[in-house]
Amino acid sequence: MSIEGSSRGSGTPAVVEDTDAQAVAIPVGAARELGGGFGFDSTEQTFGRYVGLFRKHQILIAAITASFLLGGFIVTFMMTRIYTATTTIQIDREAAKVVRSQDDSGENTNDPQFYTTQYELLKSRAVAERVVNSLSLIDNPDFTGQDTSLLARFSRLFSSSKGRSQSEIEQKRQAAILMISKGLTIQPVLNSRIVKINFSHRNPTIARDVSVSVAESFVGMNLDRRFSASSYARTFLEEKLQQLKLKLEESERAVVAYAQKEGLVNVDDKLPQVGANLKMLNESMAAATAERIKNEQLWQQAQSANGYSLPQILNNPSIQKARERRTELMADYQDKLRVMKPDFPEMSQARAQIAEYDRQIKAQVDLIKQSIKAQYEASRDQEASFGQKMEKLKTEMLDLRNRSIQYNILQREVDTSRSLYDGLLQQYKEIGVTGAVGTNNVSIIDKAEVPRSPSSPILALNVAVALFLGLLVSAATVGIKEFIDDTFKVPEEIEEMLGLTVLGVIPLSASSGAKESMAKEVIADPLSASAEAYRSLRTALRFSTAAGTPKTLLVTSSQPSEGKSTTAVCLAANFAQLGMKVLLIDADLRKPSLHTVLATENIVGLSNVLTSTMDPGQVVHNNIINGVTFMASGPLPPNPAELLAGPKFGSLLTTARERFDIVIVDAPPVMGLADAPLLGSLVEATLLVIDSSNTRRRIVAAAVKRLYFARTNVIGALLNKFDQSKTGHSYGYGYGYGYGYGYGGESEGDAAGARKEKLPAS
Repeated sequence: MSIEGSSRGSGTPAVVEDTDAQAVAIPVGAARELGGGFGFDSTEQTFGRYVGLFRKHQILIAAITASFLLGGFIVTFMMTRIYTATTTIQIDREAAKVVRSQDDSGENTNDPQFYTTQYELLKSRAVAERVVNSLSLIDNPDFTGQDTSLLARFSRLFSSSKGRSQSEIEQKRQAAILMISKGLTIQPVLNSRIVKINFSHRNPTIARDVSVSVAESFVGMNLDRRFSASSYARTFLEEKLQQLKLKLEESERAVVAYAQKEGLVNVDDKLPQVGANLKMLNESMAAATAERIKNEQLWQQAQSANGYSLPQILNNPSIQKARERRTELMADYQDKLRVMKPDFPEMSQARAQIAEYDRQIKAQVDLIKQSIKAQYEASRDQEASFGQKMEKLKTEMLDLRNRSIQYNILQREVDTSRSLYDGLLQQYKEIGVTGAVGTNNVSIIDKAEVPRSPSSPILALNVAVALFLGLLVSAATVGIKEFIDDTFKVPEEIEEMLGLTVLGVIPLSASSGAKESMAKEVIADPLSASAEAYRSLRTALRFSTAAGTPKTLLVTSSQPSEGKSTTAVCLAANFAQLGMKVLLIDADLRKPSLHTVLATENIVGLSNVLTSTMDPGQVVHNNIINGVTFMASGPLPPNPAELLAGPKFGSLLTTARERFDIVIVDAPPVMGLADAPLLGSLVEATLLVIDSSNTRRRIVAAAVKRLYFARTNVIGALLNKFDQSKTGHSYGYGYGYGYGYGYGGESEGDAAGARKEKLPAS
């Protein structure tokens, strides 16, 4: 929900979201219009914000990071030392060829899965079992981590004398195999055939022994597989050769017996000749069939039509001449028919000539049709003759094939058996030669040595991880703290969220907690940081409106104890130093405090004026501070809001504007009370005081919202109790240019004169 602000503001209204998802219309200050008022781009602001957060929480970040680093050191030194031994082997795709055999086709040369298979074989259970058996790791307490005390050794000796159960031995074997699988890592060297076998263990000697044993076991297993395959192949080939030899002899006898029985001689020569004759006759048959189809279509065309559309008739010269003569006679007859009747002799003669030509043409057409019919019948008879001859040849061909089928089957069986027998015999001879040559495609390059230094834990790595985790946790902690702490820490946040111009920043000092101490410090010590900050606020107020310093100024805050009363007193004193007549009114009719700050009585005051029991001149304290007239709150009424809403207070302000240069009104807090919005609607300008250390943003946003509902002209905000050390920023905010710079240009008399104004003695 957007709310339009007062037209008396110094800028254009803007919409700001509060924490309750409600919008407040506020005027955007001059600093807002200048992009935040500091001239930084978004990148610089973001970087500066992160740097500021680091500086603000540097102790917390350092503590968390140091804790994690300490933990990293402790964990590193408490971890068990692990030693890693490395054995280097070379795995070739093919073993060295001592004897070249016919099956050396190099089928593994381009196999993309070859090396992956070898790596998995290195990590296989079979290799681990060979290592456990070769090194007797089951009974090695240094490997299994068994208790090596005297009692434990005696117990194991006693149990071995009685004989351990088979299940217990198998469990230890499985545990040893599992330990090897966990500690073993295979590391291929990129773009090479070199593979490193790494084994990690807390005992460096065991790490060395297992790493070497894995390589040797893999080489031995590879040779065993080759010898096993060669032995199995020889036995298998011997059996197959004997079977094929007997089968080949039987097949050859069957072929000879069948040829003698059927009288088949040179079957392979006779079959091609019959096939050639059949092929030639088939081609003639196809030509005759094509001719018959063509003549048949022509004869069907001649039968279905009158025949004049046939090519033979259209291209016949005699028929063409007869048709041309008939056409001429028909044209002449039609011309004469216009002047003569059809019964005239000349007309009858013309019709007779036309009929004669029609008869001649029909006779020629019939003759041509008979010729076409004769051609069709001749081609049909020729096709039938070719068909009879083909049937005869097919019968002869089929008979010959039927007689030679079994012969061919027997002959192919003989050829197959002979081919298989020759191939197996050749392989059997090659295996007999190559099987005795112990070649291997795996070779050990470098055997592992006993590692001198542990591979784990790595102090640098653990410290780096601890540092990273510490920084990560620190960032999360800072983020959570910043998310929870939603107070206004720097002026830019007020300008960004509320759009209010920050007219001044009051630094946190030792006297900020007490109103009297703070006011005395500002008035009595004009060279203090707080005094300089209030003078900067006074200067900003002089340029806050087009007419200069507002004649009536309301000082309020969103909630109590934010420093509004101290601000009102200090502003009154600062304006009085310029020689201006200042009226300071304590309009807090609920919990007044200005009389305590100024060390005066509160017997009569504003409440007496509003109830018409006394005149303003009777309740004021003249020259309470040099040039400042003070009107206390007076007795506390039961109905403060009704009194302030009446016409008396407006009349009081009108009268005061004529007699004083500026009227400063100290109002109650905005939240929970109706007094401040009522007073804000009557004065010319309102200054909102914000405690940077305690006041939450949502409360300030709600207070601004209430003020603008009452048509209050909020000209800006004052950030009070500002602790720059908590912001983390290295740059100032304009409130202390002279703090470290000094007042070297002033004389001692000037400095003493600046200290003349003091609070009256209590």
